[in-house]
Amino acid sequence: MSYLVLARKWRPQTWEDVVAQEHVTSTLKNAISHNRLAHAYLFTGPRGVGKTSAARILSKALNCEKGPTVTPCNQCSSCLEITDGRNVDVFEIDGASNRGIDEVRNLRENIRYTPAGGKNRIYIIDEVHMLTNEAFNALLKTLEEPPDHVLFIFATTEPHKVPATILSRCQRFDFHRISIQEIMSSLKTICQKEKIAIDDEALLLIARKADGSLRDSQSILDQMISFAEGKIETTHIIKALGLIELQTYFEVTDVLLSKDTAKALALVDQIVFKGYDIGEFLAGMADHLRNLLIALSMKSVDLIEVSEDHKKRYLEIYTRFQEEDLLRLIHLVAETAASLKRTHHPKLLLETAVIRMIKMDKTVQIKDLLSRLGNNPQPESQPIPDIPGKNSQKTKPEAGSQVENPGPSEKVKDSASVQKNTDQKKNELTLVDIQNGWDDFISRVRKRKITVGSFLQEGVLLDVNKGVVQIGFGLSNGFHIDAIERARDLVTDTLKEVYGKKIKFQCVKKDLPDRQKSSGSKKDKMKELEKIAEKEPGIDKIIKGFDAEIVE
Repeated sequence: MSYLVLARKWRPQTWEDVVAQEHVTSTLKNAISHNRLAHAYLFTGPRGVGKTSAARILSKALNCEKGPTVTPCNQCSSCLEITDGRNVDVFEIDGASNRGIDEVRNLRENIRYTPAGGKNRIYIIDEVHMLTNEAFNALLKTLEEPPDHVLFIFATTEPHKVPATILSRCQRFDFHRISIQEIMSSLKTICQKEKIAIDDEALLLIARKADGSLRDSQSILDQMISFAEGKIETTHIIKALGLIELQTYFEVTDVLLSKDTAKALALVDQIVFKGYDIGEFLAGMADHLRNLLIALSMKSVDLIEVSEDHKKRYLEIYTRFQEEDLLRLIHLVAETAASLKRTHHPKLLLETAVIRMIKMDKTVQIKDLLSRLGNNPQPESQPIPDIPGKNSQKTKPEAGSQVENPGPSEKVKDSASVQKNTDQKKNELTLVDIQNGWDDFISRVRKRKITVGSFLQEGVLLDVNKGVVQIGFGLSNGFHIDAIERARDLVTDTLKEVYGKKIKFQCVKKDLPDRQKSSGSKKDKMKELEKIAEKEPGIDKIIKGFDAEIVE
């Protein structure tokens, strides 16, 4: 007697044998028990999830000698003939090889005849989407009003290719992909009854490779029984199916984190040397990054379908990544996999992809970037010393030169002198005092936060009232005011440093028609922009990335 493969030997024979499709089996059982069967059904879903098996079980339930019954006996001649595919009242038609209008015409002629032995004539058309448009059109009228003894069951993996006119005449049932845990449980039951020794991690690899198809998993298990001698172990699965160990992907992420290009190239060479398929490697890499993304987003590894040891590894490393970076890495892997079909140098493509992943900068949110520029002044470890420059030349005259208005003005220009005499000076600062030290104040702010200093330079001193300095801005300078307000501590500290006492400030928005605006040429503005970029590397990146320029 010839050997019967596991996929046929363990094909579901009752509703209870159908795995993970309870929403279909319970509905059909209720329809049988309440005599509410439709005349046409459409079973859709991925390959190997039980569509044709469910059609056979429904046929047996209707044509069983004890039926119609929810639980066919599987012992009468009708049930046995349907199981073997030789019942004269149940026709299993391959839609791919019987797709023309002539075959449908023959079908229409035959359905008029009454059943030979059972109660119903049942037509199971597999891969029904392969029928031609003419064949579908010829089937419409018959499908809508078939004889009472006829039942149609269509099965397809591509329901979108079935015309809407056919879909509207059928009850549709969508079969789901089978989860890894349910496939593992079914395979474990088969192994126990077949007396096959296999470890759980090997079952996990088979279930993952099956990609939701129970039939595929049974075929792989059949292959592994022939391959292994004795107990089936993880190494047998990896070797026979050419799988890549998950440890390899952890090594890739370690290289990405360490930014070690030499190790990356050595790892790619090892992958190619071992004969791994690069397409399979990229698919596994995408799954690995997806697992990291799930762990990072949910702060949990419950949804990751790997062994417990690997789950612990994911918990150890997921905090070292950002969600945005993982999304960019997944996109890069998918882009590389798509390009693989068009290249003659797959190894070179993989090497460049891994190096691009290593060189990829971390993602920075726009709000964080703006916060760094305007809201988070750099910490001061020590007072910033006076550096001779454009502003300091105004405040520190050369020896022997004549100084206008020597007195309070001279004290304001030299902040150290102001701080020594604060105890002696009890009266409030006037607007003239503030104006005399204003250039020095702006210069100090620019040294600490160049953007805030530039915005203050656009303002106009309006008044000093009870220790509060009022700074005026035009009606269109709301952004300037917001940036200065976010850096309030920086501005207040610099005012105290320059004027020797704690001074509050207030930004006022008003119409300033007489304000003298800067009218420098475009060339002068670009020079100013270059100076800003030299002092702030972060701003330099923004200028280059957004092609920025100074505007009025």
